[in-house]
Amino acid sequence: MQATYRTDYHVHTARCGHAGGAGRDYVLAALSRGLSEIAFTDHIPLYFLPGEDPDPSIAMTRAELPGYVEEVRALQEEFAGRIDVLLGLEADYAEGHEAALEEILRAHDWDVVLGSVHWVKGGWIDAPGSAQRHDVEGSGTLWREYYRLLAKAASSGLFDVITHFDLPKKFGHRMPLEAADAEAAAIAAARAAGVAIEVSSAGLRKTVGEEYPSPPLLERLVGAGVPIVFSSDAHAPAEVGWGRAEILTAARVAGAREQLSFRKRKRTPHPL
Repeated sequence: MQATYRTDYHVHTARCGHAGGAGRDYVLAALSRGLSEIAFTDHIPLYFLPGEDPDPSIAMTRAELPGYVEEVRALQEEFAGRIDVLLGLEADYAEGHEAALEEILRAHDWDVVLGSVHWVKGGWIDAPGSAQRHDVEGSGTLWREYYRLLAKAASSGLFDVITHFDLPKKFGHRMPLEAADAEAAAIAAARAAGVAIEVSSAGLRKTVGEEYPSPPLLERLVGAGVPIVFSSDAHAPAEVGWGRAEILTAARVAGAREQLSFRKRKRTPHPL
């Protein structure tokens, strides 16, 4: 493919409870920004917490999942020949609940599945109010546990792409040196498993003011041979493709020479 291949592999819909805008408007925004494809990757129902739908403000409900798939399929047909619309999912990794996740993933024919870790030591690592956990529980403890879970997610075989590789920094809490070995283990796990990681502009919109992963971490990942995709983690049409120039530059500076695209969970490399 041409070097102008432009993608956004992390886009949400209003069904997750904390995004807005019609799905069609996300696709129109992608077209207006010259993207070659857009992957809808809304939050999986919270299968690992008690109750049928414990918090519809942060994830799709089980009842909404079929409608989500139907909408993306309809957008694929409507925009065929203009832009490729992918059916994806952002799926939380929850230790001990892998079978339940597999059951959900088997129900539909996904193009790409993103793997995330948000739930760390009994609570969210990135929700409003989570910043104080670093002071109360110890930043090193949280970072080490996050990377332990991320390594397990990468090794699980459930995911194609691992998202926001250094998410605990969201509120400005940088990884302490005591967690460096856990980070290295997560990088090694991603490399061994053959999963990709996203280079995401979302962090540029957060308190930390930096893309995910950080430039030094991205360099370590690329140097280890871990492939990349580009994403915005858009929660509104205006965020689709946002910050692409910055993350493209970051990837090139880190030494990346290609990006991946996915269809039916099969990868294809494209030059940057």
